[in-house]
Amino acid sequence: NKRGFDHGDLVGGETLVNFFSSWCGPCRVEHDILMKISEEKTVRLFGINYKDQTQAAIRWLQELDDPFEKIVADKDGRAAIDWGVYGAPETFLINSEGMVVYRFTGPLNRTLWEQEFVPRIAELAN
Repeated sequence: NKRGFDHGDLVGGETLVNFFSSWCGPCRVEHDILMKISEEKTVRLFGINYKDQTQAAIRWLQELDDPFEKIVADKDGRAAIDWGVYGAPETFLINSEGMVVYRFTGPLNRTLWEQEFVPRIAELAN
């Protein structure tokens, strides 16, 4: 079941948590790299749907495909406040203890993924 996750779900493996919205242009731009990350399976990919309408988010993921292993809705932005998010997209790297070890604000692309995330994930895996 991919609906919802909590802190306990973040423990036990490296995880990316990505805040996204159907209304967010940069989120659409970064979607391709999220699909590739999902296919590569080097980390788990969880999504937090930020200040979005449920049906709009569902349609968006049906149209672009759904890269997320688990997903939760943050309709009122309360989770985003807890995470310290400025706006979508924003991506967090979580270690196997469930702690944030890196945060990236803005849309990811292949170069950023390979430069900023891949080395950190390799380090965590050791």
